[in-house]
Amino acid sequence: MPHTMKKVIYIILLFALVACEDQYETTHKYSRLIYQSKDYPVYLDMSEISKIQVKSSVTAVAPFKIISNDHYYFVGDMMKGVHVYEKKGGYDVSYLCFIECKYLKAFDVVGNYLFCNNFIDLVVLDVSNPLQTSVRHREINHFNMFTSYAESWNIPYVEEKGCIVGSQQYTFSGIVTDQQPELDFSEYDQLYGNLTTTDIPDSWVSNHPENDKPYTGIIKVGDDKIYTYGKYLSWDICSYQGGIFMVTQKDFSNLTKGDYVPISPSYSYVHPIKLLYKDEIIYVLYALNYSTTGSTTGTFECMMPFESYTVQSWHSLYQPDYLSIDVTFNTSSNTIFVLTPHSIRTVTFSADNPYLHNYLEYEILPGAVAITKAQDKLITIGNKLTVYNPTETDVHLVKEYSSISGSCMLKDGNILAVANQQGLFFYDISDLENIKLVP
Repeated sequence: MPHTMKKVIYIILLFALVACEDQYETTHKYSRLIYQSKDYPVYLDMSEISKIQVKSSVTAVAPFKIISNDHYYFVGDMMKGVHVYEKKGGYDVSYLCFIECKYLKAFDVVGNYLFCNNFIDLVVLDVSNPLQTSVRHREINHFNMFTSYAESWNIPYVEEKGCIVGSQQYTFSGIVTDQQPELDFSEYDQLYGNLTTTDIPDSWVSNHPENDKPYTGIIKVGDDKIYTYGKYLSWDICSYQGGIFMVTQKDFSNLTKGDYVPISPSYSYVHPIKLLYKDEIIYVLYALNYSTTGSTTGTFECMMPFESYTVQSWHSLYQPDYLSIDVTFNTSSNTIFVLTPHSIRTVTFSADNPYLHNYLEYEILPGAVAITKAQDKLITIGNKLTVYNPTETDVHLVKEYSSISGSCMLKDGNILAVANQQGLFFYDISDLENIKLVP
């Protein structure tokens, strides 16, 4: 090989070696292996929760409300569903079936349609034949759309993905360089971006589910309107007619005569625990949780039909260890009777000035969970049925019936329907000192 050719080959090899060495040094000088963790939200799979099923018979656990239409009595069982009793004539009824509606906490009936919450959804059920109950409409996330002052009422939610029940952390590794200084997680985002579970966290459910999220309220006002909490200082008024579901929002800006002033909780740590409609008055019972002391205080708000430009809405006093359980109103004395775990509180309004209140509190027998008025007396139900006589200065015991117990009741004239774990029972209360089971 000529000397000149050898020299050329030597130079080419030298450049090649230099190039290889430069590539080797560049790769290892500007690249490194790193580890990085990322949290991905876990969404609630509603496929099991949203199943509405009819079962032949289920033992009642925690009855909380009784309502009826022309043919049936419906007894709500907290977090379980609705027990249905068929009317046979008079007050003769027979147990018909159980409509399983998981996480039920509120319901009411309009004609043949049952409006109820199914966790955060509002569902309309056709119960014209309860044995063949069907879902006519589902309003997704209806009880989880509070805004502004009540954002804390919401369960974290992502549109089209659902409620966030927690998170799952994953740790990844990869090479970063000066050309790509960050890891590319797009592959993993696609893999872990839609994690789901069918389990609701235990922390979401306490021994008093009515105090837990989601905060639901459903009441029938008038003949065909269903009132539920609105998004902001408003009501969402729902109806279902001719196969069409409609929601009308009523707030302070569009009230007309006969409407009800919307709920207006004063503090962010207030949340509703019960919505009631009695004697054309809407009541919202609230709980106040003080994180600093851990104590729970209760209050209530009552709304009467809007008749003028005066806001007809009143609050009770906030007091430690005071939780409103139920309420009833005596029109003749203009007095609201509020049931608490250990007392009956009275709020009397002045006939001349509805903003002038007189508050009194009377100790009663413990264990009552519901209250109603009968004739000029008060009836409470719980571990026993108790009759009280309210006066201007006292609420004194008339008679107690230790053989009658229940967790909710419905008064119909001189008949009192009482529900407990054994079933639905009817009592003649025409003589409050001689209450008898209707045969």
